[in-house]
Amino acid sequence: MTRRAAGERGSVSVELAILAPLVGILLACVVLVGRVQIARADLEGAARSAARDLSIARDPTAALATVREALDVTLEVGSPSCRTVVFTPVISATEVSVTLTCTVDLQAAAVLPVPGTMNLSATATEIVDEYRERQP
Repeated sequence: MTRRAAGERGSVSVELAILAPLVGILLACVVLVGRVQIARADLEGAARSAARDLSIARDPTAALATVREALDVTLEVGSPSCRTVVFTPVISATEVSVTLTCTVDLQAAAVLPVPGTMNLSATATEIVDEYRERQP
């Protein structure tokens, strides 16, 4: 059995009362950073996928609408992780480049009082597949 000094009675409760909010704030920061990184990874993957889809399409210009619809589904446009997406494709004879800019709603994704939104951007470039099936 351990003996405590008279002045230490209740010190664990005080320490817990001081440390609990700090641990909570730290956890909220980890969740916020995690959500931003997940949104960034999803955006980069969607940009690579869109560039690849356009690079293997028979007619990349005609495939823009289909690729845009796939992006909206992939990124769940309208959700807090991606409120809006700006899709900017650049198509040349030899390569396709896609730039996506997504607006992440930070207030809906965090318990901390953080600024309203954050813009994330991702760019992917693919070489046009010269051996793809041509239109007849």
